[in-house]
Amino acid sequence: MTHLERVAVIAGGLSNEREVSMRSGRRAEYALGQAGLDVALYDADERLLDRLRADRIDAAYLAVHGASGEDGSLQTALELISMPYVGSPPGACHLAWDKVVAKVLMSRAGLATPAWVAVSARSFRELSPTQLVGAITDRLGLPVVVKPATSGSTLGMSLVERASDLPAALVRCFTFGDVALVERYVAGKTIETVVVEDPEPAALPPAEFANPGISPFSFEARYSADLISVALPAPLPPEALAAAARAAELTHTVLGLRDISRTDAIVDDEGTPWFLEAAISPGLTETSVLPMAAAEVGRPLGQLLADLLVRAHARAQGA
Repeated sequence: MTHLERVAVIAGGLSNEREVSMRSGRRAEYALGQAGLDVALYDADERLLDRLRADRIDAAYLAVHGASGEDGSLQTALELISMPYVGSPPGACHLAWDKVVAKVLMSRAGLATPAWVAVSARSFRELSPTQLVGAITDRLGLPVVVKPATSGSTLGMSLVERASDLPAALVRCFTFGDVALVERYVAGKTIETVVVEDPEPAALPPAEFANPGISPFSFEARYSADLISVALPAPLPPEALAAAARAAELTHTVLGLRDISRTDAIVDDEGTPWFLEAAISPGLTETSVLPMAAAEVGRPLGQLLADLLVRAHARAQGA
């Protein structure tokens, strides 16, 4: 830690995921303090860049979720002021943030991904919704999952089992983005796998998430420890666990991600992982997989984050 005099945790911002981001940021701040670093929490607001420079921050850990933290915008701003940071470069952030682009790239790389169509809010307004819905269900069947093409934390997501419910699901989805991704539903276990570079990308144990008796896309349940069930490692056969880990490592590499990422997938009864999406800023709340997976392998969260900050600082120094 001798190379780092002072580090920042950046959280908050103005996205719909602000409160979740602040929870992640506070946990990162505490963990890094426990690891012996001089750390401060910074909000991603209009004063951020000036404060980072004035406080002579050596490196930053990004805990901003949602568009401002995961679409490459914040990363670009930090690079413009030569601030070292943990995480993926702007171009890779763009690829991962757009779920449609990520699905295309991962499908080309050989991963299974649910059949899908992307529907824009404009086409939904200007074309016949009835005909559009009919064409979607003809193509994908039912049930389908509707979610924003650029969003996270289950915001705007719905499981649609009846064609009559699809228009309302699309309208709800459009409140979180201009493009809706409609995917064929794949039955199986919901698996999240974090990849950490150390220095090569290596998957931590995959975890299964379930919301017993509740919508699998409930935002409240996703971040309430008493409403969600997490099994780590996921209760899968060894071959399926290994396949999920390989899929996450492949995703990290193909999308050009850096330092840390999370891949979400459905593992079906045959043990096949179906790629859903990748996150460049894994959460750190009490229901997030990263802290739990790090503990599972005996690696304190604070030390893991500190190691990543050291690597980011060394990378900026050309070391």
